[in-house]
Amino acid sequence: MQVNLKDKSLLSGFSVFLSLTLIIGSIGIFQINSLTKIIRTISQRQLPMERLILEMKIRNAFYAMGVRNYVFWKISKYLQSASVAADIDMIEKSFLKLKYYLNKYSELADTQAQRKLIAMLRVSMQELNSMGRQLVESADMNEQDSDTINKLLINFENKFYQIEEILSGNLSRDNFKSIEEQLRLAQREKDISILILSVSLFLSTGLGIGISYMVYMSLRKERYKRAMLVYKMISVEEKERKNLSRQIHDQLSQDLSALKIYVDLISKDISDTDIKQKEKIKKSKEILVGLIDKGHNISELLRPPELDELGLVESIAALVSEHQQITGCNCNYYWSVSEINCSYECSLTFYRVVQEALTNSAKYSQAEHLNVNLSQKGKFVSLMISDDGIGFDYHKYCRKPLRRQEDKVKLGLRGIHERVNLLEGDFSIKTAPGKGTVIKVYLPETTILKS
Repeated sequence: MQVNLKDKSLLSGFSVFLSLTLIIGSIGIFQINSLTKIIRTISQRQLPMERLILEMKIRNAFYAMGVRNYVFWKISKYLQSASVAADIDMIEKSFLKLKYYLNKYSELADTQAQRKLIAMLRVSMQELNSMGRQLVESADMNEQDSDTINKLLINFENKFYQIEEILSGNLSRDNFKSIEEQLRLAQREKDISILILSVSLFLSTGLGIGISYMVYMSLRKERYKRAMLVYKMISVEEKERKNLSRQIHDQLSQDLSALKIYVDLISKDISDTDIKQKEKIKKSKEILVGLIDKGHNISELLRPPELDELGLVESIAALVSEHQQITGCNCNYYWSVSEINCSYECSLTFYRVVQEALTNSAKYSQAEHLNVNLSQKGKFVSLMISDDGIGFDYHKYCRKPLRRQEDKVKLGLRGIHERVNLLEGDFSIKTAPGKGTVIKVYLPETTILKS
């Protein structure tokens, strides 16, 4: 029940974490879209409107300047105004441009206040144009009537400044207010988004830490269970090996020794002239001696006393030396420290790896040279065994079904691999037909049970 609840809690935590991630992403997308909309509004409406206001101010000034210069030229023959006043079409073009920009501005206007100002501008512009025409006509007809022209000029100037005031004051001010409103809206949305993102980030960080802790504790518990399983498996295996070794040593060896004594007694009762019987007795004694030796060897293989008495380094040295004596293979053994500091499970695994590798080398490899390297670096112990034998296709052996006698090598290597994996180590084998064999094993110096 606890496992189910823990799994549900972990699943719920991941769901909330995923939801927060989606919320953060959605807020980011919303913020980007909102800012994009505001920028688009400013760039496509407010800024063009401000540019149109500037153009209207320029055209209004050009129109007023053209009318003034024309009137001054007619009244006083002011030479510097002649170049402008001589082109009466420029006055009309300036007014037409003024109307054109006002129409463009009205297309972008979207508030009632702006539309009201546009209507006022249209009326004022018509009045300004009417005054301008009247001034031009008066200047053409009554060149010497300066009082009438001066009055018209004063009214014209007043209307010009009235339009200028609308353009520079109300219209620009209203446009700047719209820009400021858009910027305030962007700032407010940014502040809200930052607040939401900060809270979401804080919650997701806390939730992520909680989930990581739960995963860590779950993995730690699983590693502990796995280590306990390894410990029990090795303990049971070694216990069975020890019992079997004791039975072979104490019972089978004693029985064989007793049988050898009886054979000796029988040999004494046989006449020296009975050569055939003597030969049979002698052959039987040789077989018994061989069986006793094999029993001792099997007993030592099942439960190596050297590992407890001499330690890992010397135990492997004894295996290598024995292998060299039996096979005649040139063996080299290297170690980095006088004694390896690791748990009993690791020491026993290394011993079994060397034992299995040397056995396979003697049976199958036909190697002339063999190297064993044992070293300790930091918290890890490494073992490398290499020979120049005939090698084999390891992957092909792994794919073959286990049904033949020669597949015992596969069972041994698989057992090594599984034991190393259970101890959270790393096992690798590099071999190919005609290229020898290299076996590498890495194990932590201590198991999780002790750490």
